[in-house]
Formats: sequence, C-alpha cells, structure tokens
Amino acid sequence: MIDMSKTLFALALAGVCLTSTLVYADNVDLALEAFHGTCLAHGPDFERTVAAAGKLGWAPLSGDDFPSVGSPDAIQGWVATGDDMPAKAMIAVAKATLNGKAVQTCSITLFNIDRAAFEERFFARTDAVKIGEERNVTQVSKLYILIAGNRKQLVHLTWPRSRITSNMIIASSIADD
Repeated sequence: MIDMSKTLFALALAGVCLTSTLVYADNVDLALEAFHGTCLAHGPDFERTVAAAGKLGWAPLSGDDFPSVGSPDAIQGWVATGDDMPAKAMIAVAKATLNGKAVQTCSITLFNIDRAAFEERFFARTDAVKIGEERNVTQVSKLYILIAGNRKQLVHLTWPRSRITSNMIIASSIADD
C-alpha cells in the first residue's frame, strides 16, 4: 500500500523544485545560450540566421511585429522554437546602413527571464565592457563592446520599466557587415 504522506511530500517537493530559482536559473542559461549561439558566436549573420530559421521551422513574424529599427535594407524575424530555445523567444536579423557603414544586427526578445542573472552570466561568459547606459521613464538600455566570433560587436541590452513586462529583455548584437 502506498503511504499517502510520502506521496504528498514527494509532490510538494516536486512543486517547490519546479518553482525554485534553480529552474529559473536554467531558463537564464538557456536564454543566454540562445543569444550567444544565434547572435554572438558568429556575429550577426543575416544569411546564416535566415537559413537556420528555415531549417528549424521557426514561424515568421510579420513586419508589424518588429520594433522600430529605422530603415533597414533587409529584415526578417521569427518566433524561435526548439529544445535549445526558451519559450516565446523572438529573433530578428537585419542589414542596414549606419553612419555610412553597412552593418548587420541580430536581436532576441526573451520573456520570463531574470534580467540581473542574464546580465551577470553574460559578463561571466564574455569579455564585454560597458560603454553606455540610459534610463528613462519607459526603458533601461545598456551598451557593451566585445570581441566574439573574431568580430568587434556592440551588444545592446534593453528592457522595459513596466511591471507588466518586467521579465522581458531584448538582447541585440550589431557588427560591421
């Protein structure tokens, strides 16, 4: 016969584990790996990301789903799915001209992420140096420079100040084309 007290204890322990910071931390690691693998390791790479999205079956986003990024020469985005992606991750890549230079960008929007842990692990994983920060009523924006994928890249971390979206972060990489 099954001991109900042991069963209830096991269920309670499982529930605590599922909501613990360790599980939340795993989501941060998964999010950082997704950003690193998609946007940093090779630098922003429009063609490579478009090909990967097709191969992985990511669902395309419509043009209305993209944040305002000025006037890019080309832009594509997807809801990224798979075991190596956090839930609801959205990825966008663009080619643009910035101050007369051809650049590529890669951005990932992440939800249900501990931003402080993401930023801490980002520093532990990379040689990023903070070069700017801006805070206003609607968002916090931090700019870093680093070398990854043998390319100098700017990394832009942005998150809204709204309580409704307090667990969201947009991580972007920008590099010369």
